[in-house]
This record gives sequence, structure tokens and C-alpha cells, in this order.
Amino acid sequence: MATSRVRGSAVPRLICLFGGTFDPVHYGHLRPLQELQQIVAADAIYIIPAAIPPHRPAPQATSAQRVKMLELALQEFPGFELDTLELERAGPSWTVDTLQSFRQRFPDHSLCLVMGSDAFAGLPSWYHWQELLELAHIIVIQRAEMKNIKIPEWAAPHLVTDVALLRKQRASSIFSVSVREYDISATEIRQRLAAGREVKGLLPEQVITYIEGHNLYLADERDGE
Repeated sequence: MATSRVRGSAVPRLICLFGGTFDPVHYGHLRPLQELQQIVAADAIYIIPAAIPPHRPAPQATSAQRVKMLELALQEFPGFELDTLELERAGPSWTVDTLQSFRQRFPDHSLCLVMGSDAFAGLPSWYHWQELLELAHIIVIQRAEMKNIKIPEWAAPHLVTDVALLRKQRASSIFSVSVREYDISATEIRQRLAAGREVKGLLPEQVITYIEGHNLYLADERDGE
């Protein structure tokens, strides 16, 4: 199911990109994306595990283990694709490099970089962050408690409220969307597993079976999503 070399098609598409460590992947990642898929009528959502995340600690599970958990999880989510290009690339997993790769593969399609409100607020600290909107739109998934956050001055000219504009243009817009909030984090899941507590309902059953079968997260060694 994993792919890192998908060619563009002749039909214009709206493609969403969502990166993370996925250590492990859980419903707090997947179900908001499923809602977003319906709201923006995305043709595909690419899930992109980071190799060396620049803004958070290194994952506890190996790259191969995280890929396998994602492959199992995405069986429940039609239209979601696993892309491993960041795992295949040497060095830090800079988002701008990933967007450049996708833009080369899909030169005529709309690309949408999906992120949460907290990541969006910290965007000016990202590597070559000013180039991101030249390569893709940004979709901000709003958490309930952050609906009224102040929009930074740099972002205001790019804000759009008409979802149709995301498909009409290839890049440059910022679109905010509110979805149901899932109070789930990878940190909590790792802590529960390390303590021998139940995690049913927080992540797909196939992923739980894989974690238990490979004795993952018996000790929680890091913080983060």
C-alpha cells in the first residue's frame, strides 16, 4: 500500500498531504482527516511519516514499524495513501522539500498541506516556511478551544472561505476548517501501553494487534504526537 512514486494524471485533482511521526498512528489523526476529506472533496489524502522530525523528538518505533502500523490502519480509510518519501530521503524531514517533490509529481494539481492550529501558529519557525504557500495551499484543522485564535498578519491576505477556490488554484490559499475534536494523543497511548492499560477505541484494532505482537511501547521514552 505504501507508495512514494505516484504519477500525476490528466484530470485536475485536489490532493491533501498530512505529515507526522505516527508513533503510533491513531484515530485522532485519521478521523479528522476523514471529515476533511468530505468537506473539501479531496481526491486523495497522502499520509507522510517523517524520518527525522525537525520540530519534535525522534520516534520510539522504527520507520519500518511505523510504516506497517500505517498500512494496517489505512485499510479502514478509502482514499488515504501512504507515502514514504521522507523515510527514503536523507537528513531532516523538511516540509518544503516534501512539497517540492509532490509539486514535481503533480505539477497541474492542487496541493493542500494539512496541519493543526498549533502547528500553524508556529509556522514561521519552520525551515523556508515562506515558500510553502508557493507550493501548496494550507488547510488548518481547528481545535475547539482554538477557534478564536488571532490570525497572524502574514496569513490574512491568503485566507479564503470558499472551499471551491482550493481546486481552482494550485496553491497560495489558507483555508480553516472545524472538525469534531478527538481527545487522543500518541503520548497518551504510549503511556497507557507502558502501564498495561486499555487502548481499545483509540486506534484501529489491527494496529493494536501489531503493537502487542511486537511488544512496542512497553516503556514510554518520549513526548509528542
